[in-house]
Amino acid sequence: MRFEYPALPQGVPLSEVEQQALCQEILAEIEGGQFKAVGTASAENHSHWEEFWQFNLDLTRVPAYLRKAKLLRINKRFHRMERSTDEMYWYMCIRHSVLSTYFKNIQIIYEFGCGNGWNLRAAHQLYPFKQMVGLDWANSAIKELNRLGRLKTGGWIRGRQFDFFDPDYDLKLEPGSAVWTVGALEQTGQHWGPFLEYLLANKPAICVHVEPIVEWYDPKNPVDATAIAYHLARNYWQGFPSRMEDLARQGKVEILQKQRSYVGSKYLEGYSLFVWRPL
Repeated sequence: MRFEYPALPQGVPLSEVEQQALCQEILAEIEGGQFKAVGTASAENHSHWEEFWQFNLDLTRVPAYLRKAKLLRINKRFHRMERSTDEMYWYMCIRHSVLSTYFKNIQIIYEFGCGNGWNLRAAHQLYPFKQMVGLDWANSAIKELNRLGRLKTGGWIRGRQFDFFDPDYDLKLEPGSAVWTVGALEQTGQHWGPFLEYLLANKPAICVHVEPIVEWYDPKNPVDATAIAYHLARNYWQGFPSRMEDLARQGKVEILQKQRSYVGSKYLEGYSLFVWRPL
């Protein structure tokens, strides 16, 4: 099983002067405290996501976090794009490749941190007879999923509340199922341990994470250095790859794929891939 990323988007690289100025601009924004830290189970963070998904519930709508922009980071350089939607369409190609590669023989897909269910709708279009379960911290998100219920094709999508920081062990994952996260575990900071233990206990057939992974940047590269600074300022998840390597050496998991995307937004690469399964 080998996943291939779509071809890199085509853009015009910024000049060295422009790139240096942009790096300085990003670092100044970070040092100025413009970005809020996440990674905790605080009432404030919970309230933020409840409110966010109340205004992003349309399942046909691209979530607000996937913003239009004509500036992307590609292969450790900044590029100016022709269209502001290039990142969105490239992500949609990644998503299709992930679904086609890893979920073909899976009957139940659990997306943790599913938000408005945009990814699950894409999965349903590709696999109309499969069962989809969307799990999210915010009740406002899962209520919308539960309005769909059973679909005309015989498959179904349903929603359920789930807390990464305090997993509900009453939710038993079906044998042979798949776990999927997209830009969700980033929100757990250094507190992803309870969710990992939950997955190890439930033993899904495969776990696929499309997330920003700070350990895979090159700190000597000035563009990557801005992503590292931003990632740390936001308190996005850290330490997962090394923990999984430890578990692999202990024979508790098998790592199936580790791959950096080399594509991202102004601030970070959000599409790196980590695929594994419990043993």
